[in-house]
Amino acid sequence: MDMLTTEQSTRMIDILAPLIGIQGEVDGCVVELVEVLDEGPRGLPGVALMKMGAERSIQANQYGNPLCRHSEIRTLPMLSEVDRDLHPVLRQLLPEDVVAELRALLED
Repeated sequence: MDMLTTEQSTRMIDILAPLIGIQGEVDGCVVELVEVLDEGPRGLPGVALMKMGAERSIQANQYGNPLCRHSEIRTLPMLSEVDRDLHPVLRQLLPEDVVAELRALLED
C-alpha cells in the first residue's frame, strides 16, 4: 500500500479533528472518537476510539493493586490495511459526507 503524502495526512487530520466527540455504533459496540493522532499505528495518522458503556475494566497501579476503572481505548490507523481506503471502522462511524471527502483526498 502507498504511503500518504504529508499534505494528505495533514488535510485528513484537519478534517477529522472537529469530529472529536462523535459517537456511533460499530459491530454492536458504541464508540466515541476521542483523539486524532498525527502518528498512530504503523507511523501513519490514526484515531483513538473509546468504547462507551457501563463495562469498565479495573486499572492496576504499578504495584498491581486495583486503582480505578477506565474505559477501553483502541487506536486505529486511518487507512485500511487491505486496500487504499479508509479503515472499515471509520467508514461505519463517520458521516457519509466526511467519508466522501476523505476518499477524494486519497485519490489525489
